[in-house]
Amino acid sequence: MDAVLYICHGSRLKEACDEAISFVEKCKKLRTEPIQVHCFLELAEPTITQAIKMCVERGATKIHAIPVLLLSAAHAKHDIPIELEEALKEYAFVELKFGNPIGVQTSLVDLLAVRIKETGKQVTARSKVLIVGRGSTDVDVKRDLGTIAVALESKIHHSVETCFLTGCEPYFTEVVNKIDEEVDQVFILPYFLFTGLLMKGIQKNIEKSREKSTCEYIICDYFGSSDVIVSALNERINEMMLSSVS
Repeated sequence: MDAVLYICHGSRLKEACDEAISFVEKCKKLRTEPIQVHCFLELAEPTITQAIKMCVERGATKIHAIPVLLLSAAHAKHDIPIELEEALKEYAFVELKFGNPIGVQTSLVDLLAVRIKETGKQVTARSKVLIVGRGSTDVDVKRDLGTIAVALESKIHHSVETCFLTGCEPYFTEVVNKIDEEVDQVFILPYFLFTGLLMKGIQKNIEKSREKSTCEYIICDYFGSSDVIVSALNERINEMMLSSVS
């Protein structure tokens, strides 16, 4: 029997975990697999090991594990596969298929443009547009976010910069601190699925910047449980299912 295992990142903030669960519930409605279970890589339960057990107890013989992540980095390439391998040692009869993160998709670039539009503010010649990523030592993350920035530039006809909160440069705090007087407003696009400590960190940093600058800082909404993201993840599940059959 087929099972879909949704592997979310996890957070110390209950709000973030609740958002992840709500997102997965929306994803489940697009699927017909008899067993669908969510879990977290870290900081929350059920863990991957607990979720694997739940799937098996419900009769799963093939588990399709999908990382609920935006970009491919250490979690998707190493951490999750290691956790899955360890969890499945007890269930040698279970077949595992591991899918890809959402990755670079045109629909997400379109959603970024929508997030700017939702602010009700116009991007002008004196505006700066920043995409803020979590960051990683994995070079693919910087490359992929750069690809997304270039695509967004073409869509909004304005330059777009990328920066990161941790793991690689340029760092968000440094970029914000170096904004010159020629910039009247900064559009900040958090490239996050859900809220969390990093999102809170952006907000706190901008609060401090507002105290010492006349520049207008506009924090756009993160992706959340947008139908666009739900559909994008569902595409990755479909790809995984097709590769499993071939």
